Amino acid sequence: MFKHLAIQSGVSLERLASLCEVAEAGSIGQASRGDANRQSLLSRQIAELEAVFGVALLARQSRPFRLTPEGRELVQAARQFFQVADDLQRRAENAAQRVLIGAGETLIQWLLFPACEAIQRQAGKVVFTFKNLDSSRLIEALKQGEIDVALIRREDVTPSLAHTDSWAYAQAAFVPRVLSRSATVLKVEELAALPWAVLEGQGHFRQFLETKARESGIKLNAVLECSSYTQVAMAVQTGRYAGFLPEFAKNAAFAGNSSVIQRPLEKGLRYDRSLVLAWREASVRNRAFLEKVIEALRVRIGKCL
Repeated sequence: MFKHLAIQSGVSLERLASLCEVAEAGSIGQASRGDANRQSLLSRQIAELEAVFGVALLARQSRPFRLTPEGRELVQAARQFFQVADDLQRRAENAAQRVLIGAGETLIQWLLFPACEAIQRQAGKVVFTFKNLDSSRLIEALKQGEIDVALIRREDVTPSLAHTDSWAYAQAAFVPRVLSRSATVLKVEELAALPWAVLEGQGHFRQFLETKARESGIKLNAVLECSSYTQVAMAVQTGRYAGFLPEFAKNAAFAGNSSVIQRPLEKGLRYDRSLVLAWREASVRNRAFLEKVIEALRVRIGKCL
């Protein structure tokens, strides 16, 4: 069945691995990391693959060169082969299986780290690798087989992906006691009264808060901008800023910290989100052990949420 392809001189595992490396890095230049000889080798190997398959694998009209749809298709097939072969070798050596999980940095630190640590303590034989990616990149990485599982917002899941039932969570206000000793529901007026550490940019939640403040004739007192929720939590711990964080931050970032008070938001400020674990069905079909790993993750994350 594969004999004709297997005897072609331009096809080899090394060439296919190089194509996957270019796909992972984003371009030949990034994959070569400034090494001119490596860049030349990668270019030549991909050209040899193109000669065998009779299609362009790189869109050379773009700068830097990007994979064509045919290139992405071949990469997806090659990754699947390499992953299955790696699984086989690991089983033969009685070594731990490797699982790649994608999520945002906050979810990795506050939900996935504890869940994966518990799984390893209980079952072992699994090595977890985490990739910090934004939502759009997570979806693409799943589809292309770059990662096995992703923890993402429910609304970001596309029809081609399988997913767990969703976990709902709300935003909460975390306030140092030195700024406010009240543990009551935070009202909209306090958006202007307290010094807030917020996420930079114009994300959905920040726009929501600014709109609510504006409707009440006040302005959100955003005195510190951070690039992640973990940074917001660190700012709150200094005692100089209040911060809006997912409610599960109480046990993740402030466990045992009595100097920070969690305050729920009044009804008009309530902001709910939901998370799911998502994956490709093909990944589970080719790597049966993933089903057990996903189920273990579902149970552990559910306990955190």
